[in-house]
Amino acid sequence: MIEFLNIMVVIAIVIALVSLWYAQRLGRQVKHLKRKEYYVEQKLNGITKQISEAVDPLRLQLAAISAGYSVPDQLIRTGRLYENVSAEEAEGIIAQTQKAEVDRVMIVDVRTPREFALRHIPGAKLIPVEELEMRYHAEIPITIEKVLVYCDMGDRSRLACDYLSRQGYMNLYNVFDGLQKWKGLTLGESSGSLIQIQSKSSA
Repeated sequence: MIEFLNIMVVIAIVIALVSLWYAQRLGRQVKHLKRKEYYVEQKLNGITKQISEAVDPLRLQLAAISAGYSVPDQLIRTGRLYENVSAEEAEGIIAQTQKAEVDRVMIVDVRTPREFALRHIPGAKLIPVEELEMRYHAEIPITIEKVLVYCDMGDRSRLACDYLSRQGYMNLYNVFDGLQKWKGLTLGESSGSLIQIQSKSSA
């Protein structure tokens, strides 16, 4: 009788150990499936975001066209909302306009009034990026052929172009390397002036 009980205890222990092993294995499989589900969900979210990013510019371009505005072919082909141009390319665009003697380009400086006073491109209109939302509608014509937007290094001008493009402007040119790379004529307090520092020789 005691042997029988011992055998039953051993069998019960074996069954318990096997059940524990299966439970642990099942738990690992469930964790693995949850991990896979998480990764699949993240991939789906990423794909949804990519599709949205690709479709969003086309939607805005279509809205501009339906409102009667012109959208450059290059923007439609590339799926972008504005063109990025270097300071050198921007200078060329301005020079071509001046030769044609037609007012087709507007230059917008989105820096601070102090930066503008120190140095700016001739003919530029100062609209600090912080004031853009309040002033763009009245001061930047949506029908002009090209709007060149610049700042010091290209960060604020990019933000300005992002904002304006979502307001329907399809004529934007972001000067991505900014006024720092501008080699053309400038106006302002520091334009063309050099500060010379001479060391005092000890007596």
